[in-house]
Amino acid sequence: MNKFQQPGRVKTINSSILNPNDGGLKMVLSVANMAGKPEGNLLLSVFDRKWKQVRAEAKGAFANKTGAYKLGALLNPVAVNSDIWVMPLLCMDASLKVDVKALESCLKAVCASAKYEKSSVHVSTVLTVAIPELADLLNKHLVEEGVSVSFYQEPTV
Repeated sequence: MNKFQQPGRVKTINSSILNPNDGGLKMVLSVANMAGKPEGNLLLSVFDRKWKQVRAEAKGAFANKTGAYKLGALLNPVAVNSDIWVMPLLCMDASLKVDVKALESCLKAVCASAKYEKSSVHVSTVLTVAIPELADLLNKHLVEEGVSVSFYQEPTV
């Protein structure tokens, strides 16, 4: 971390990821897998309540995959609102196991994009529970680089 750079802020919010707080552009993290299976995306059931186009875009990315569809890639963001983008991280292999090196690569790309767009990053605790390494990696690759991260505790239905 640069000593002249301010670290990002970390907030925990008791609300759904479907209603991200903050002004400006909000990047909501999601995961994708090499098999293109919807079961691997842990947040699709949450997103389907409000943002059905996330599932359609995930299917389309797999169906139209090119050489860029590889572990560690940041897939095209899905603009679900003018100021909310869902950022699919391609960090799960075909057997739905998380590849930590690919996850780190994805988070570096998210950091660069968030800095460029001057946005904040929003993560559901559904992901942090399923991927225990994620919280530490978010701190290392985003917060220490000056990107603010908000964690959302999903309400039980």
